[in-house]
Amino acid sequence: MRFENQTFTTDVTLDYNQFIGGVIKNCVVYYYGGDFSLSETRMENVRFAMAGAANGALMFLRMIRSLNPQAFEELMSQAPPPPDGPATIN
Repeated sequence: MRFENQTFTTDVTLDYNQFIGGVIKNCVVYYYGGDFSLSETRMENVRFAMAGAANGALMFLRMIRSLNPQAFEELMSQAPPPPDGPATIN
């Protein structure tokens, strides 16, 4: 869904949505691993929660960080691959 110039004050799910020019504040922002787009969208006083595939990726990154901090830092400093979907944050 596409949201333009809207203010959200209740919990928001990023997946499969486009947020353009709005504000997300005082809520929990959920991410499950799907494509999304944030363009000129402010976030104020939000907390983040991950579930599904996104939580699996987070667990993988935490494992790498605990087993080999240097490999984790190298991975985090790499340039991201070219996007093949709309998951962008501007």
